[in-house]
Formats: sequence, C-alpha cells, structure tokens
Amino acid sequence: MPAKKLEISVLIVENESLTRTLLSNLLTSAGFRVVGAVSSAKAALPLFRKSAPDVLLLNIDLREGPTGLEVATAARKIAPNVGIAFITSMTDIRTISPDQPAMPEASVYLNSADVSTIEQLVTAIQRAFELAKPGAPMAAKADALKSEPLTDLQFELLRQVALGKSNSAIAALKFTTVKSTENAISRLAKKLKIPSDDANNQRVLIAREFYKLNRGDIGENSPN
Repeated sequence: MPAKKLEISVLIVENESLTRTLLSNLLTSAGFRVVGAVSSAKAALPLFRKSAPDVLLLNIDLREGPTGLEVATAARKIAPNVGIAFITSMTDIRTISPDQPAMPEASVYLNSADVSTIEQLVTAIQRAFELAKPGAPMAAKADALKSEPLTDLQFELLRQVALGKSNSAIAALKFTTVKSTENAISRLAKKLKIPSDDANNQRVLIAREFYKLNRGDIGENSPN
C-alpha cells in the first residue's frame, strides 16, 4: 500500500477515547506510523515537538481547552510543512464561535458522517502529506480549502435568513441595496443546491441549512 512506501508518521488528537483507539488501529493497519494518540491540546503540542510527525489528524471540537483548529495553527508555527487533516462531525467550523482561527492553508477536511471506508481515511492522510510539501501546486492547495463551503459573508447571510430577517432588514444591516441582497440570497441558495420553484419555500430551506450547521442554536434571537 502507498502508505507503507511513504512511511508517513501521524499524530492523532481526538477527545473521544473509543474513536481515538479506532483511528490509531486503522491507520497502523494501513501502514502508517502512529507516533501518538492524545485527547487534548495540552498533551498534543509537547508530543508534536518531540515526535515531529508528518501529519496531524485532529478532531476540531476537543470539548475542553483549545480546539483542534488552535492546535493545528500552533503546530504549523512549529513546523510549517506538517500536513493537517481534520476529521469531525461538524459541517462548518464557524459554528464553534466566530473568533476561531481560519482553517490552515492546504489542510484536508473530512466529515466523519461521510467516512465509510478505511480507504477514504488513508487518502485524506496521504493528501494532507502531499499538500504540505514545499512546492505543492497552488491549485491543489486552493482545492483543499473547499472544506469551508461558504464564505464568511455567505455564512452571515445564512444566519440572518435563519433569524427571519427580511431582505430590506438585511440590506440595511449590510449597508447595501435590497436588490443586491436578493441576488446574494439567490447565489447562496444556488451554492446550497436549494431549488427555486413554486413547490419550495427557498428561505425556509435556507434556514434549515443553518440549523443543520449550527445544531439548531442561532443565539438569543433564535425562533422557538
């Protein structure tokens, strides 16, 4: 298997004990060298410095302490060419909080709900390793950032629609025109693959997408 030939070393950062053990066993059986499997940022960074892995495999939400995003950002400062792969149940990282660091450049993102085979995990690790190499094609790096399907502006627009704000209210908030807001919502719906026809209420479907991302919680103004 390619992983055996490349001898890629991996450090796993996952707060769930069972998942951490499963990932470690799967990657070891696939030919990777697992240098450690820890549950927190506090344990991860000292081991990262000591073991210098080729790839970090992280959950984003580590429950307590810094998030996986913060661990990855700190690791990149220590070793700029370390590969970063996230495996998480979160559909959009910005649902943790608005002040989270951005997804590190050329990182790979896996939604755990979409991972059904060991091959998908192996491919993600190998891709993270290749993308982090000096001289990796910029097109490949840009493609890796598709893990965030919406821009910050689109995400905020999604939030405002979910809050039930009218186009005119959103336009006033964003200091733009109602027509521009209508066009932005149309582009957002298209990106979310929400149909525009008489059989569907587009704004309701957009709001549902936000609830899926944010687990039904959009703050103190959330409708009951």
